[in-house]
Amino acid sequence: MNLSDKELLQKFRDALARRGGRGIAGLQRQFKIADDDHSMSLDQQEFVKAIHDFRVGLSDSQAAKLFKIFDRDSSGHVDYDEFLRAVRGEMNPQRAAIAKKAFKIMDKDGSGQLDINDIRQAYNAKMHPDVKTGKKTEDEVL
Repeated sequence: MNLSDKELLQKFRDALARRGGRGIAGLQRQFKIADDDHSMSLDQQEFVKAIHDFRVGLSDSQAAKLFKIFDRDSSGHVDYDEFLRAVRGEMNPQRAAIAKKAFKIMDKDGSGQLDINDIRQAYNAKMHPDVKTGKKTEDEVL
């Protein structure tokens, strides 16, 4: 059976959901289970093994195709961010608009990147409980 990229992703998402992998914590747990060598990434062999272990119902060639979809940077490994992005999918337009608005508010210098100076201008860490108790400095909290 020839499945599209979208259909392959959906089969994988459904299999993870059946295993309790809907939320971020559940997805992280599933990723750690699949990461046999504890490298914080999955090579193609670990990924294909996970496909079989999670009973997704894909052939080895379909699993290899899905691996290429997950491996966005073509490094030969799927790190947790790539895994999460593929499983969770894109933000809906409303969430994306809110995130862009929040980013624009935070990006005080208009550089298109958030750095510690932008964050320092947007947030006052003095009232954070850990700063108040002396456990952390303001910079650590920021």
